[in-house]
Amino acid sequence: MPGVIIPIPLDGGAPLPYFDMQTQADGVTYTLEIRWNVRAGAWYMNVRNEAGDDPPLLAGLKLVADWPLAAYTTQRQPPGAFVVVDSAGLGEDPALLSLGVRHQLLYFTAAELGL
Repeated sequence: MPGVIIPIPLDGGAPLPYFDMQTQADGVTYTLEIRWNVRAGAWYMNVRNEAGDDPPLLAGLKLVADWPLAAYTTQRQPPGAFVVVDSAGLGEDPALLSLGVRHQLLYFTAAELGL
């Protein structure tokens, strides 16, 4: 499978309910702010550029399985695409304890997407 897996920090085998991390994508360092929303029962992500500008490049992206996370947004965004993949092949969205375990966050470069 093309794309680069972005390792999710795990604490005792489970992801923290909120964390920030940096990753390289298309030669640029981005800060990913990933949070679990208890009420929605879902993970959400903000993407910031190297300068950490406000507003973020992408804000409030719900982490859904097997679909480009910013496919329907008009916000500024990296040239490639972030995608969460359900390794079980069931197409289920990530649960609190499955992000970074069963569900992997990947980045597909602009070149991989043919852009």
